[in-house]
Amino acid sequence: MGQAFTRMDFAVNTKNSSALKLEVAIHTLFWLFIFSAVNVDWMADWFDPSLRPATPPPLSVLVFPFVFYAHSLWAIPRFLNKTKWKIYLLALLLIFVVPELLRSGFLMLAGKGPGFWEEISSKDSFILGRPNVLWMALIFSFAYRFSKDWFIRKHQIELLGNRLSELSVQKSTDLQPLNEKEAGKLQDRLQEVMNQIQPYLNIDLSLSDLALAVHTTDKKLSTLLNQNMHTNFYDYINSYRTAAFKKGLAEGKLEQLSILGLARQCGFKSKSSFYRAFNKETGMSPSQYIES
Repeated sequence: MGQAFTRMDFAVNTKNSSALKLEVAIHTLFWLFIFSAVNVDWMADWFDPSLRPATPPPLSVLVFPFVFYAHSLWAIPRFLNKTKWKIYLLALLLIFVVPELLRSGFLMLAGKGPGFWEEISSKDSFILGRPNVLWMALIFSFAYRFSKDWFIRKHQIELLGNRLSELSVQKSTDLQPLNEKEAGKLQDRLQEVMNQIQPYLNIDLSLSDLALAVHTTDKKLSTLLNQNMHTNFYDYINSYRTAAFKKGLAEGKLEQLSILGLARQCGFKSKSSFYRAFNKETGMSPSQYIES
C-alpha cells in the first residue's frame, strides 16, 4: 500500500509541476500581449493627464498586475478562503487603497498635483480614475481565483477516486478468494441484480449499496470482484455503464442527447471519468468509437 501511494504521489507531483509551468507560460504570454496591445504612451509624462487625454496612465497599467496577483494569490487563498474576515479586509486596504495613498501623497510632496484629495478623485486615481484599474483588478482576480479553485477541487476529487481504486486493488491481495461454490452463487446473484435492477445507472452507487442489493457484505463482494473475478468495483461498474452507453448509441439516443448527456444517463458522474473508463474498456475515445 505504501508503494502504491508513493507511485501516485510521484505522478501527482510530476503532473502538478507540468501544470504550474504551463500556467506560468500562459500568464507570461497574456501579460506580454496586454502590455503590447494596450493603448499607452510609455514615453509621455506619467503625471500630467493633459498630455495623454486618450490613453490610460502608464503607472496604472504597471500597478494592475501587482494588484491582481496580490489579491488572487495571497489575500483570497490565505484569508478569504479561510474566513479570516478582519485580516482579509485589512489586506484589501493594503492592496487597493495604500497604492493610491502613496501615489497621491508622493505627488503632493513633489508639488506636481493639485492637492492630496483632488488627486485621489482625479483621472489618474487608481480608485476613482478612468479606466478604474483597481476595480478591474478586483473583479478579474475574483474570477481567476474562483475558477482556479474550482479546477483544483475537481482534480482533487478525481485524484481521491484514483487513490481509492488503487488502494482497493492493493488491499485485495491480502484477501483469500471465496470457495468456488460460494463465489458461483454470489456471482449469479450479482449478475442478476446488475441486469434486472441496473444499479450502475445510479451515479452515486457505492460498494456498500451494491452489496446491500446483492444481500451480502462489503467484504465478500469486494473479495469476489478482486480475487475471484480479477477486477475491482470501479472497473466492474464502469464496464456495465460503457455497455449501456454503446447500447444507447445503437438505439439512436444521440439524436436527443449529447455524448455527455447520454454518459450521465448511463451512470457516469463526470466527463473525465467517462472518457477514462470508455477508453480503458474499448481502447478508443467515444468520438472515435462513434465514427468507426
